[in-house]
Amino acid sequence: MVAPYMADEVSPLVTTVAAPLEVFDHPVIEGHAPRFEILRMTPTSEFADEVDGAAEWLGIPVEEILLAALGRALGRTRGEGEVAVDVVTGPAPTHRAVWLICSDAAPMGPTEMLQGAHTALAAAAGRAAIRCEVLLDVTAEATDSGGGHALGLHVHRAGGALHLDWRYDTTRFDAYSIEEVAEQFPLALIEITSDAAAPL
Repeated sequence: MVAPYMADEVSPLVTTVAAPLEVFDHPVIEGHAPRFEILRMTPTSEFADEVDGAAEWLGIPVEEILLAALGRALGRTRGEGEVAVDVVTGPAPTHRAVWLICSDAAPMGPTEMLQGAHTALAAAAGRAAIRCEVLLDVTAEATDSGGGHALGLHVHRAGGALHLDWRYDTTRFDAYSIEEVAEQFPLALIEITSDAAAPL
């Protein structure tokens, strides 16, 4: 892991992006039931080591790094804005609904993306408070269930490797769109773990 760059000055307040982000390719069609597919990425121990090392270095939970990387990946592929995300963590699953900043442009550098994820989780509401169609599941076990979410990133460990499974509703997303997000996520993850300073 590359030691994160420690910025000379980091604002403790990240201004949220006012505009909601439309992440879907297609709107909901009344009477059409969702159909789900899963895109499983090749697991790697390097990502597990990278995330664990950064979490220890920065003194933060792993889910903050993953959430920041998700915001960066969506910003690169779907545009600038905010999206409601249901973040599920722990062996006894805990749901936290957050508004996630999605951006790939100034002033949202790696440190600001991580600060945004940290701030969002600190202010997280219960699942019922925000309607979330995007899921970040960081529970211990693999799952094929995404509840009522149109897009879910399931992150789990097995055999020392980090597994990234993207579950999506094919009536809302084209396959190539999910492939694009899935390809950008590891790059965003490396950017956050390598270049972000610890959140305030």
